[in-house]
Amino acid sequence: MIRAIIGLGNPGKKYQHNRHNFGQMCLNHIAKRLKLAFKPGGGDRAFTYTTTVIADRTVYLCQNTTFMNNSGLAVRQILNQFDLQTDEILVVYDDIDLPLGKIRLREKGSAGGHRGIRSIIETLATNQFARLRLGIGPQDEGVPSEDFVLTDFSPAEKELVEAVLEESYRCILTILNNGIRPAMEYFNRRALHLVPKENEIQVNSIKKPIILT
Repeated sequence: MIRAIIGLGNPGKKYQHNRHNFGQMCLNHIAKRLKLAFKPGGGDRAFTYTTTVIADRTVYLCQNTTFMNNSGLAVRQILNQFDLQTDEILVVYDDIDLPLGKIRLREKGSAGGHRGIRSIIETLATNQFARLRLGIGPQDEGVPSEDFVLTDFSPAEKELVEAVLEESYRCILTILNNGIRPAMEYFNRRALHLVPKENEIQVNSIKKPIILT
C-alpha cells in the first residue's frame, strides 16, 4: 500500500522548470490541487514534505532537496522519518526515453540510466519500489542527454505539460484508491497529444475507465 509519493528534481530556481524536474513539478501540482504547502523534513533536511489524508490513510507528499544524483539520501531520510518500507513509496521522475504526453507506471525495475533512480537503488540496496515515469522526449537531435534534461519545456509544450501533470495527479489518486495494478492497466495505455489545428488536448479512449473516489 502506497503511503508516500516522492517527486525527484534538482534544487533551486535555476532548475525548477527543467525537464529533469518533471517529478517535482508533479508534486507541486498535486499540492496546489489539494491546497497544501511543503515544509522542511527532519535530520539534515534533505527533503521537504506535506501530508494529506486519502483513502482513509495519511499520505506523505515529498520532494528531495538534494541534487538528483544524491536522491537516495533524501529517500532514506523519508523512509526513516515516517517509518516506511520501500514497498510503500512511489517515486515520480522524468524519462527521456518516453515522449512528452506519455506516463508509465511500474511496480519495480532498473534505473534505466536515470541518476536519481540509480542513487535510490544504490542507497536502499533494492529496486523493489514503485515508480511513475513522465516522458520528456523526444531528445533534440545533436543535444547530449545530460544537456537536454536540463532545458526548460518550450512555450509550445506548455499546454501538454499541464495536461500531463493533471493526468499524473489522476493516476496517483487511482493508485491510492484502487491500487497500482488497476492504475497500470488504465494509464499505461494512454497518451496525450496536442492537436495544433484546434490547439487542444486529445486523449486516447479507454473502454473501461476507473472511477476515482
